[in-house]
Amino acid sequence: MLKALTERLSLYGVAALLSATLAACGGGGSADNTVAAGGSSAPLAGASSSPAGSAATGAAAAPNTGSSSGSVPATPDPNTTPPAAPTIASIDYYGDSTIWGYASGVGTQVQNPEPAVFQQSLPQYKLPIQYTVRNEGVSATTACQLLNGMDGKHPVWDTQMTNSGARIVIINHAINDLAYETPAQYTACLTSLVQKAKQHGKTVILETPNPTTDSGPNGLDIWVDAMRKVATQENIKLIDEYQYLTNYLAGADVHTICPDGTHPTDAVYRLKGEYAAKVFAAM
Repeated sequence: MLKALTERLSLYGVAALLSATLAACGGGGSADNTVAAGGSSAPLAGASSSPAGSAATGAAAAPNTGSSSGSVPATPDPNTTPPAAPTIASIDYYGDSTIWGYASGVGTQVQNPEPAVFQQSLPQYKLPIQYTVRNEGVSATTACQLLNGMDGKHPVWDTQMTNSGARIVIINHAINDLAYETPAQYTACLTSLVQKAKQHGKTVILETPNPTTDSGPNGLDIWVDAMRKVATQENIKLIDEYQYLTNYLAGADVHTICPDGTHPTDAVYRLKGEYAAKVFAAM
C-alpha cells in the first residue's frame, strides 16, 4: 500500500513538474492563444503595425516620389509661366525737312516730328512687335541724294543699308525732288532705293508727302503719282499722306495746314504721325 501510494505521489510530482515547466515556457491555454500571446515577437522600435501606407503615430505618410508606369505627370499651372519677352524691331524713317520736323516759318525742329508721333501712336494697336523708330530725315534733300550718299548725313545707300539694323525702312521724298529731278530721274532713284533696301532684307514702305503750294496736276501731283507707281511695281506698301491731307483740307487753302506753304504746323505733324501709325498697324 505504501508502495502504491509512493508511486501515485511520484506520478503527481511528475505531473506537477511538467505543469510548472509548461507555465514557465508560456504554455497553457489553447493553441490559438499561444500564437497570439506567446508566439508573436515584440515589434521593432519605430516600426508600425498599422496597415501599409498609414503612420502609427497619426502623422501623414510621406508622398511616393517614385515614378511608376501609367502615372500622369502634373500639369504646370499656366498662371505661373512668365510672359514671353516682346519682340523688338527698329524702323528707320527717311525723308526731307517734313520728316525731320522743320517748324513752319521758324526752322527749328518741332518737339514731336512725324516719326516721334508715329512711335508714340503704335502701342494702342497692340502689335506683336515693339518698334523703336529713328528719325533719319534731312532738310532740303532728295531721293537721288539719299541714294548717292550726298544728303550730308548718310553714306551711299548700299552702305547705309549694310550698316543699318532696321527691319523696316520708310521713305518720304518728293517735295524737293520736284525742283531738282525730273519725274524720270526721281522714279529711277526711288526704285533703286527700294530695290537695294530689299536686297538687304529690309521691308520697305513708301510714304507720300504732305500737300504744298506746289500741289496740282502740273506740279507735285506728278511726283506723288510716280511714287505710287513705284510702290505698285515693287509690290510694297504705301502710306498715302498726300491723299489723306488733301481730303482733310477739303478744298481749303494749303496754308491752313502749312503756314509757310511747305511745312506742317505742330498739330498737322501729329496728324501725319497718327495716320501713318494707323495705316502701318493695318498692314
